[in-house]
Amino acid sequence: MDRFFVLPKTKFDLFFNKLVSTGKLYAPVAVSEKSYSFKSVIRPDEIAWQALRTILPPKKYFFKETETILTYKDNEIKEVLPESTNFSILGLHPCDLASLSIMDKIFLDYPSDTHYAIRRKNAFLIGTSCMPDEHCFCESMGTSSVNNTYDIFLTDILDKYFIEVATAKGKEFLDSLGDSVHKSDSSDESQYKTFWREREKSFKIGFKEPNLKSLMNLEIDNPIWEELGNQCLSCGNCTPVCPTCYCFDMLDTVNLDSVSGQRDRQWDSCQFTMFAGVAGDFNFRATPVERLKFWYRHKLHGFEDPYGLKTCVGCGRCTVSCPAEIDDIVGLVKVLQNSSP
Repeated sequence: MDRFFVLPKTKFDLFFNKLVSTGKLYAPVAVSEKSYSFKSVIRPDEIAWQALRTILPPKKYFFKETETILTYKDNEIKEVLPESTNFSILGLHPCDLASLSIMDKIFLDYPSDTHYAIRRKNAFLIGTSCMPDEHCFCESMGTSSVNNTYDIFLTDILDKYFIEVATAKGKEFLDSLGDSVHKSDSSDESQYKTFWREREKSFKIGFKEPNLKSLMNLEIDNPIWEELGNQCLSCGNCTPVCPTCYCFDMLDTVNLDSVSGQRDRQWDSCQFTMFAGVAGDFNFRATPVERLKFWYRHKLHGFEDPYGLKTCVGCGRCTVSCPAEIDDIVGLVKVLQNSSP
């Protein structure tokens, strides 16, 4: 299967209209002067190409903030499945694609989550290139390059988009565009290489740490944890904006007839005061210090034992959204690295 193609920007409207014809299309849209959100779009001029990060990550299309799992009446229980419809997401940067590959491991490993699996199967993912800002540190987390989670990936090379194809679904879509798309030549490929070399040089922050897990274990009692924890508001802002946070709660609601009701799944946060509360009035992580430490450790090495990966993708969403300005992963790692033995 041919993998590398080029789309002239003058043909983007055709590309866009073909996407819209296959189902709902979501892309970054400006919602304020500095904020962006993935929303349904019907015109190319709605797309905020300048968006580096959206308020909520793309996980919201697969792992819903709130959804009904089942309903019941008397002794009958019915599973509620999501609507099975095709949709596309345009504007997924490498860190967002990396986050979806992590979420896939969480929700598609046996036994897979039915709701997530249905939506994931119906999704057409279009990655796009980006240039980092002062909050991006995906290079430090190993997520700055394009992985294979996408169907097609667009790299901006002046008056064209260099397109990489990862799936048969992606190739079928490009074939439907006819002569508007053509195979890349040596000039296109040279521009592509130049873009990614320049991008690599553009990172403003980051760190090098060959063994984060050992560093975090060695510095488990570092005073920085107490300092940050005492500033933490336990607001939970860091978890919904994180593209790989997946904690949820189950809420059972009984109707007034007392014989029917429903079970809903909704996002939860490990930073909430009673998240780790159990019967007997005991809380495994009763203080903000303990909860913040848990979150940082989970992001930086929590999945290394079972999966050999970290769950932070370096998108910078937590840093931007934290009202107490304590979600600075790069800053924390550097403090731990520079601590006296």
